[in-house]
Amino acid sequence: MEAKPLILERTYNAPIEKVWAAITDRKQMKEWYFELDEFKAEKGFKFQFTGGDEKVQYLHECEILESDPPRKLSYSWTYPEYKGYSVLTWELFSEGEKKTRLRLTHQGLESFPQENPNFRVESFSGGWNYFVNEALPKFVETETISRHISIHALSEVIWNILLNPGGQWGKAFGENAIAKSDWNPGSNVVWTDETGDICAFGIVAEHRPGEYLQVDMYDDIDPAPGTQTGAYSEKYKLTKTNDENYVLSIEAGPLAKKDIQQHAAMWDQAVEIIRDLAEKR
Repeated sequence: MEAKPLILERTYNAPIEKVWAAITDRKQMKEWYFELDEFKAEKGFKFQFTGGDEKVQYLHECEILESDPPRKLSYSWTYPEYKGYSVLTWELFSEGEKKTRLRLTHQGLESFPQENPNFRVESFSGGWNYFVNEALPKFVETETISRHISIHALSEVIWNILLNPGGQWGKAFGENAIAKSDWNPGSNVVWTDETGDICAFGIVAEHRPGEYLQVDMYDDIDPAPGTQTGAYSEKYKLTKTNDENYVLSIEAGPLAKKDIQQHAAMWDQAVEIIRDLAEKR
């Protein structure tokens, strides 16, 4: 077998620090890569994990060979039950404030037993293509959900429904989901689930009744005093088109691409509930 490394490149719409965190933070790695008991991006740190397919799982043993945050991470990649030694290297190149190019190099694949198809370059290529071109971009790249719906009703009716999601459109996000707030600028907005547990915590950033509402959410459901809100926000805008006809526009995001489909379906249901309730009153 020709000793040729497997190399993949991909540019992500995400800052280099975010991509670095995705490949080195154990909790984040679990979301798109492998589940590890421990991980430290420090030279000499050893870790192991299992991975494979539905037919067979392989124990992997690795050791960090080089760590240069946030640009380069290199570790050995071996299987204790099989011969062979390979090295996996992640290199990150910032290509602007919000763009990062990744070059993944896996060398030494020819040292693994080639009679096992799972150790051939084609198998590794398929696996790394999935991680580099599907799983990682869906984790680090974001989108904002936008929904617009025409409603034949009074603006006061629509806005009242908007401010009272509990038992109404809130059930699109959980049967008994409730939002508690007085909706004054600067006030807290607390979403709870059917058990009363807090599932989202935000603050009213702007409110013009009957026109516009913006809620900025915290990354943590129990933010410490002085904590800044995160990037995610929800914006609601009501625009009059003619007598008793309005367009309700909602923007929610940014969200990781891996979560877009699920959340988009929830918002589709929410705006339909709002329209149906408003037009019946």
